[in-house]
Amino acid sequence: MKKELKFQNGRFKIMQLTDLHYVDGSSVDEKTINLMRSLLAAEKPDFVMITGDTVYGVDNLQGLERVLKPLVEAEIPWSFVFGNHDAEEGVGKEVLFKKVMDMPGSMVFHAEDSGFGIGNHYLEIKNDNYETEWVLFGVDSGSYNVLSDIGGYDYIREEQIRWYRKAIKELGVSYGDFASLLFLHIPLPEYKEVWERKGCIGNKLEEVCCPAVNSGFFTALLEEGHTKGVFAGHDHINDYIGNLHRIQLGYGRATGYNTYGREGFLRGARVILLEEKNKNCFETYLRLEDGSIVSAVEICTE
Repeated sequence: MKKELKFQNGRFKIMQLTDLHYVDGSSVDEKTINLMRSLLAAEKPDFVMITGDTVYGVDNLQGLERVLKPLVEAEIPWSFVFGNHDAEEGVGKEVLFKKVMDMPGSMVFHAEDSGFGIGNHYLEIKNDNYETEWVLFGVDSGSYNVLSDIGGYDYIREEQIRWYRKAIKELGVSYGDFASLLFLHIPLPEYKEVWERKGCIGNKLEEVCCPAVNSGFFTALLEEGHTKGVFAGHDHINDYIGNLHRIQLGYGRATGYNTYGREGFLRGARVILLEEKNKNCFETYLRLEDGSIVSAVEICTE
């Protein structure tokens, strides 16, 4: 099953919302809903990607429909990947995923050949000639490491890496020259390395909470040669982006209020601007709750 998107006047604007952490409809949750509405109104994106921890708690199914209502109201196409907290209580991922798939505007689906997880998928962005210029991957980064003697957060599995490689090769046969971005919840281990190399734009105000196991997904991205950027959530007070071997590793900006943060570190969203005729560069910035735009940069990977 494939779903497609289209450039608008040669441009395509993506908004990344992450860590909404909707719990029970409290006034704090309503503050999150209001922020989502204001961000959408200010940016008018062509597409929204939600990168996990959308809901939390025993009423996660009811909360999912409520927290995604601003997207339905705005009539904007959107997609979704799971975080480690979404199904920690309440109903499981299977039930949540069916709800998400059935909601208006949802572009999410599950690639049956992707093996591990729920909701591994990709979406093609077409030009006026119906040719694919960019591809957006969504990957389920799991929850917690099943290797009990190691612990920590989960890692991208071998089946998912094989699926990604296969998808890239099939797209290459059909379209040749294209570029891709990848979205997931838990950052890859390489997020530590990119910060240590210096030159990142943005903030690192907490530990990079990545898997202790490096399963080689970043190497696959490098070897296939099409992915220009990876965007994660999970760490609520990190929002940096930096270049590692010509791939940008970036965080979104935590959007939800019903979870931890830091005084003075405003909630918001990451925005990514793609150009139809430029597969080597993209623009990105953070739109914050006070209306300001920060960390604006044009990134070229060649």
